[in-house]
Amino acid sequence: MEQTAGGATFRFLDKRPFFLLFLLFIGSLTTSSFVPLTGLFIVEGLGELPWKMSIYACIQVVTTLLVNRFYGQWIDTGKPLKVLPITSCLAFITAMLLISQIQSFLLFATIGAILIGTSGAALSAMYSFGRLFAEQSGRDPVRFNSLLRMQTSLAWMIGPAVSLIIYGKIDFSATFLVIALTGMVWLACCFLIIPNRFASHHPHATGGKRPMTFNPVLLMACIPVLLIGIGNVVYLSAAPLYFTTELKLPSATSGLGLTVKCFIEVPTIYFSGHLIRLIGERRAFCLAAAIAAIFFILIHSASSMPEVLALSVLDGAYYGIFAGVSMTYVQNAAPDRPGMATAYYVSTLFTGGLIGNFLTGMIASWQSFQATTLASLSFAILALIGLFLTRRRNRVSMAEETT
Repeated sequence: MEQTAGGATFRFLDKRPFFLLFLLFIGSLTTSSFVPLTGLFIVEGLGELPWKMSIYACIQVVTTLLVNRFYGQWIDTGKPLKVLPITSCLAFITAMLLISQIQSFLLFATIGAILIGTSGAALSAMYSFGRLFAEQSGRDPVRFNSLLRMQTSLAWMIGPAVSLIIYGKIDFSATFLVIALTGMVWLACCFLIIPNRFASHHPHATGGKRPMTFNPVLLMACIPVLLIGIGNVVYLSAAPLYFTTELKLPSATSGLGLTVKCFIEVPTIYFSGHLIRLIGERRAFCLAAAIAAIFFILIHSASSMPEVLALSVLDGAYYGIFAGVSMTYVQNAAPDRPGMATAYYVSTLFTGGLIGNFLTGMIASWQSFQATTLASLSFAILALIGLFLTRRRNRVSMAEETT
């Protein structure tokens, strides 16, 4: 397997990019398998009160945000990328082994949360790897980003469901050991697939003198991502209880709706690259926000399972476009700093998830679970307004970046 210094094209991967996509898939499959077990483990496994899930979530997300920023700086200063996903993978395996043997909330909410938070930063490292690989091998970064996002969505369709099935047959400790074994497969793939010297090829990372300055355009690009992310999480968190307790629908309604959403989401991500070429990133992002607003308006009035399942097509369509467009949109706000841009993007998604989960409980306690659909609608509208208001500022600032 041939490779050259300075991040030049890696011949083996250049001919077989499937292996890079598989690496992202197995990593996402591994980490997503643990997510649905978090609340169950805290409440049922450790016998703690539900509010303590917030303690774990805050420590885990803050850790991911900090590590993401470090990873972004590491990549953009031209250091070899391989060590980053390996570090995250080792952190995840260590966490699974620890909590499988030591059943303690204090351990889980401190060392466990920090280790799992570190593993979450692997996503930004792998997305950066994919973007740099696409540029260095002459591939279309927009299309390749879509393929990368597809792997994450496919993994999330499989991982949580499989881990819950396994947990239904064995206990928490054994389930965590099974997930740790999957992590070891992920670790082996990191060693075998990622080139030892693969690094950023951008000028400031390969000898340039340009400092890594504050970038307001990058921050502005993250705002609509944050807003759409919050709206999505608020709805997803509230939907199961909204459908069953307030609409009195069958308990399978939410799960079937999510299945329909994912079924539509994956091909939509694939074709989002074509959509970007047709109408551009910003207009595609606006389309995603507009469809999201329409979906939240309609789901607010849904009253039967067939209506929910039919509207889930819109749910999958808007989120598929969002997933396929948003990463490229943020990366292009800082085209010569892909590591930092991708770190900001992933950190924004994690922040949106944290805020969304917090708001769900607040809104449902204050009003109702149905009211969360209106809250999600407001975030979609704010994202659309934000995209419209920042369009001129982004053009001017990006022109300055190139001068």
